[in-house]
Amino acid sequence: MKRNFQTLIAARRLFAAAVVVTLVTGVRPGAFADESAKSQAEQTKVGEGSIAYWVTQLSSDHYLRRETAAQKLAEAGTDAVADLINVIRTGDLETVERASDVVTKIAMSGSPSDDGGAWKHLNELSKKTVGRAASRAESAVQEIRKHRSNQARTELAAAGVYVGMDEFVIQAISQRRLIVQVDDKWNRNVESLQWLEWLDGVENARVQGAAINADVLKRIALVPELKSLAIVDGLISDETLQPLMEMKPLSDLEFRYVHLTDEQGDLLAHMPVRVSLNLMGTGISADKVESMRAAAPGLRIEHRQGGFLGVTCQDSFDVCQISGVVSKSAAEDAGLIRGDVITRLDDTVVRKFKDLQDAINEHLPGDTVKITFRRAEAESTVELKLRRFEE
Repeated sequence: MKRNFQTLIAARRLFAAAVVVTLVTGVRPGAFADESAKSQAEQTKVGEGSIAYWVTQLSSDHYLRRETAAQKLAEAGTDAVADLINVIRTGDLETVERASDVVTKIAMSGSPSDDGGAWKHLNELSKKTVGRAASRAESAVQEIRKHRSNQARTELAAAGVYVGMDEFVIQAISQRRLIVQVDDKWNRNVESLQWLEWLDGVENARVQGAAINADVLKRIALVPELKSLAIVDGLISDETLQPLMEMKPLSDLEFRYVHLTDEQGDLLAHMPVRVSLNLMGTGISADKVESMRAAAPGLRIEHRQGGFLGVTCQDSFDVCQISGVVSKSAAEDAGLIRGDVITRLDDTVVRKFKDLQDAINEHLPGDTVKITFRRAEAESTVELKLRRFEE
């Protein structure tokens, strides 16, 4: 009887302790055990330590477990992207935030071509869904874009692609501009050119020499804000031209000292160029250029054989008075100076700068011409050999 009485007293004390725990903590005895059991059941269901398991833990009630889940999913990298995108599409607000943070981190940790589709899926979510999923996806897209834009210049420089200020020439007019240039300094790694698609703020591009090929032109055409493209000093095949047929519209396209056939001229006339197509030293015949102009009446097509004198004149005067002489040009070596008034090139009378340009444009590099000019009141004639235009 005494033993039964002691057992009853112990049971009452245990019950009282349980009541106190419940009142103080708000958690019934055994709740932590239930939570542990629930967690173990989830692990069994989706596989302990699997990506699917850690995705479920992004919505855990426990902060440390949520943080661990985010870390584990980030470490899983591109393998976790599909599951995370699904959570962004269907999860509650806080889980969407956590999942999108992890996807953004994964997308920014590697190259654009190896992000597990993160960029593509986030773009789709931002455009094809509404509510929290769309707004959070749009924020992630902007963050990734900014990061990749900053990284692009570093990656391109490491590959030998120049991005910076330089003289850029279109229609024989040189201006100092921000450009991207791919030339013989490029390391020939095509994968490095994927960063051109993320190069914001650059409107001018030059592809030169051995770098003129289909892979480079395909990538250079993806520069987001590209307006003017110069292809300089090399050979080009129909296959190489093909990426230019598929690019987004440009304002200006120039081929300079790039051999082109009359047959290729038909392709050029149908390229997506809005303002000017400039051909200098390409070998295309004057007759073909006329047929190209007829085929593209809204496009200004400039045709120059490639000879270069090296002077500039004021367009506003009714005389061709030299306002500048290019250093190391044929004009400088022949002794022409600022202030000289050019009156004739061979048998062609020159009254304006355009008259001189048109006459020069009929000549190839290496052609010998006679320039008649007036200095003060004296008229003189000098014979010189035209050169190539060099930037």
